[in-house]
Amino acid sequence: MKPFSVYPCLRTDKPLKNGNFPIYLRVSVMGEETKIPTGYEIEKNLWDCKAKLPKKNPFRTVVGNLKSDLETYLLTEKGMGGELSIQLVKDYFGGKKRIKPENGSFYDYYLEFVEKKKNEGKDDDTIRIYTNTYNMLKEFAPKLKICEVNLKFIEKFDAFLRDVKGNQDGGRENKHKNIRAVLLDMIRHDINIKSPYTQFTIPKAKVRDTYLEFDELIAMRELLPKFETFSSKRISLQMYLLACYTGLRVSDILHLMWSEIDWKKQRITRKQIKTKDSVTAVIEPWAKAVLLEFSNNKNNIGTNKLVFVKQHTSNTVNIHLKEFAEMAGINKTISFHSSRHTFGTLQILAGTDILTTSKLLGHSDIKTTMVYFNDTQKLIDNHADKSQLFSSKSKISE
Repeated sequence: MKPFSVYPCLRTDKPLKNGNFPIYLRVSVMGEETKIPTGYEIEKNLWDCKAKLPKKNPFRTVVGNLKSDLETYLLTEKGMGGELSIQLVKDYFGGKKRIKPENGSFYDYYLEFVEKKKNEGKDDDTIRIYTNTYNMLKEFAPKLKICEVNLKFIEKFDAFLRDVKGNQDGGRENKHKNIRAVLLDMIRHDINIKSPYTQFTIPKAKVRDTYLEFDELIAMRELLPKFETFSSKRISLQMYLLACYTGLRVSDILHLMWSEIDWKKQRITRKQIKTKDSVTAVIEPWAKAVLLEFSNNKNNIGTNKLVFVKQHTSNTVNIHLKEFAEMAGINKTISFHSSRHTFGTLQILAGTDILTTSKLLGHSDIKTTMVYFNDTQKLIDNHADKSQLFSSKSKISE
């Protein structure tokens, strides 16, 4: 007879008010058995009866780790000559042998954090970036305790991203921000750790030259006839151009609905996915032309349908943009997000004041808008060409 066995089980005999069922660990030691609550719950149809685990992550991994952690503990006790018993298991879960939170798995906490973000309504691209960071971490360090995420670890991980994976500053910036967000959440929940990011400087994406000059924007528009209507590449190009014309974020372009468009006033008003604040964009003629192309002869206007029904991810658009830039003779590495910089920079160069530009971009802080303006020298040159303030033609009264 085996000295012990551990396997998860779904307590269908203990239905919860929300319709879910609690997950327990059924533990047998030397012929005695007990059931230990894990603190997790799921819907019955999400339970894999054959594997005795949840069907999907993150709960599948988390519950699997609870099982393996207890098995490891009992094997260690047995190997050290300890006496195995049900009481030993109860003491373990009762806190007498419980591992300190900071010695727990960083990955378990990370997956729970991402699941929470999903439930809060974070957009798919944000979740994708968190998942990519998780995969990179697992490749670099297959097992990782919370307390091991220190300055030395972060420095080595950054070098791994840069030298082994070839990540540029922008890609590394996103991954470090993900890790920092998880660590700050741990600190808020009283886990005894210090964030290494108080000492480590996160690399920043280079924002200069990540916008299109007006003639470059024209060159991109002139690519449209090369792609069939509703083809994948034409949709990517029109998404990008609409973002350049309106200043809307990538996530807001992807989730834009016709009901958020006031066709009479030529305005787009929506709650931003990133900040949850409302933003209003002006529909100028070029933007109107994009919307008309996808309006189904205007039949979609006012409905709750998505403007871009054939959904693309920002990654899909970014892949296409590399090809578009080459076709248009643009010697820049542009991304979907560069549309925001294009809009902000061209607005200011055209004479739109910084406060108005800030509001059009949906920024709550005007300092953020200044980051989106990438060509101060051109602004000075434009001023030099046009200014007559200190001349005999000045309209300011003496």
